[in-house]
Amino acid sequence: MRSPLLALFVCVNVMLVGCSSKSITEAADLVFQGGAVFTSDPENPTASAVAIRGDRIVYVGNESGVASFIGDNTRQITIGDGLLISGFMDSHTHVFNGSFSDVGVNLSLADTREKLQSALEAIRDANPGNGPIYARGWQNHLFPKTGPLARELDTIFGDRVVILGSVDGHSRWFSSRALREGGVDAGYPDPQPGISFFERDPLSNEPLGTGREKAGQHIQAAFVPGDKMAYERRFSDWLPRAAAAGLTGVFDAWAGAPTEQDAYAIWQALGESGELTLRIFGSVREVDSADVIASRFKAFSETYASDMVRPEAIKLAADGVPEGHTAFLLTPYVDSTNEDFGQPMISKADLTANITTYFSHNIPVHIHAIGGAAVRMSLDAIEAARNETGNQAVRATIAHMDFVHPDDIPRFAALNVTAQTSIQWAARDPSYFNIGSFVGMDKVENAYPVRSIMQSGANQSFGADWPASAYLSTYKPLELIEAAVTRRLPGELAMPVRNADQAVSVGEAIIAMTRNTAIQVGELDTLGSISVGKLADVVLLESNLFDIPADNIHSTTITMTVVNGDIVHGQ
Repeated sequence: MRSPLLALFVCVNVMLVGCSSKSITEAADLVFQGGAVFTSDPENPTASAVAIRGDRIVYVGNESGVASFIGDNTRQITIGDGLLISGFMDSHTHVFNGSFSDVGVNLSLADTREKLQSALEAIRDANPGNGPIYARGWQNHLFPKTGPLARELDTIFGDRVVILGSVDGHSRWFSSRALREGGVDAGYPDPQPGISFFERDPLSNEPLGTGREKAGQHIQAAFVPGDKMAYERRFSDWLPRAAAAGLTGVFDAWAGAPTEQDAYAIWQALGESGELTLRIFGSVREVDSADVIASRFKAFSETYASDMVRPEAIKLAADGVPEGHTAFLLTPYVDSTNEDFGQPMISKADLTANITTYFSHNIPVHIHAIGGAAVRMSLDAIEAARNETGNQAVRATIAHMDFVHPDDIPRFAALNVTAQTSIQWAARDPSYFNIGSFVGMDKVENAYPVRSIMQSGANQSFGADWPASAYLSTYKPLELIEAAVTRRLPGELAMPVRNADQAVSVGEAIIAMTRNTAIQVGELDTLGSISVGKLADVVLLESNLFDIPADNIHSTTITMTVVNGDIVHGQ
């Protein structure tokens, strides 16, 4: 028979052990279990259970291990036949331009002249009277090299100011009155001949109706409505759609609402009020000298940086786009008779000097470069700037990089440069044949060598460039994932595969929009994978993307989107 003292000791000891085991693991707020987890973490790629407490991931493993994180107030979510992944991060987009134009008639859906005619008539009928009309998204492939004509708009709209942006965002279509109100006639000088210019009649020099790059920017500024409140309203209205698409973060490559400062102020205000459900890594455009822009970047960082918003990089442009013959190529445009390679938007010397200035201040750069010569010039400039400053770690990204010479592919990894691609462009859509008629079908077939870049060891990220595009304008990550895997437009089974050797796996495509984007924006320690200690940005998909036909990826439902541990989409 045990003594009373011994019995008391045993009882107290059991109680202490019980209390100790309870205090070892504090209960989680959310637990996902009972299904597949793809983490985007190369050290721990798969799991079956995840626990979230507050804004952090506190457990990644299996059901038995997560059991101790379940308390009375823990919400338990069964993954089932779905898939839990890290939140999608778009590596290059334009959320204000996109959300502002994401209303009314979407011209990008008009992929024939008949559909375009109907779309323009719908815009006219929805906007009676004599006021200015603005829309965007017309497809370049519907028109000849010189672009659409003013008189085509005059026939539909009469004597009204009409300004229509192209789907790629690098051209504008003006009515005759718009050109007249803007003072654009035969004697009006092009802003930058060969780079920013009006398409003109070769005999009279009269403008035909299409402005390339910055040509006609002054007309749009004078007539397109849109104050800060309008931009904020449309952006706020779009945020739930972004969450429903699984977007938890973006790099915004060129923001104006209508000014850059207004854009950051809107983001800041929404962040402070708790209404911002999307992490914003912003840019500062290079519209002045490098010293001025570096100072502006630092001022923006001091003024606007928060948990949800941060200026990330200086946005530069090395060239334009092939549709307007403003992309800078390594070989001449095949439809040209005068050895036209296109022109860079900045000299190599100036690009090198400017990047050197930014690197000396430890400021990342994000460079638009589409043509092979522009990509090579950007790599050369980054290499020279790294050598000059000795700064090998500051982030550098080359965006889009449609045409990359094989000799330049190894340089991305060697120079610590992220390769950023709008992968939904890598399909044999109508823009494929349109651009091929300009640059050559061999070059357009071999564009977007993303698998080769991944295999070289470089960081390859995907982003939509919404609302700009070669053809498909989208902000939805699953459409990009499917295009990366199939090298076709989403759901288009009959479309021939474009350069199948450059297709990537489902896992690689997800990583390109999670972990690799986190690397691009310098947040790998906090974002980009489902890993213990990282911020709790996760997305629950209704179906497991690894188990369904690739052409069904785009139609998969996003069941739940979580940002900072808060459910921003789903129940």
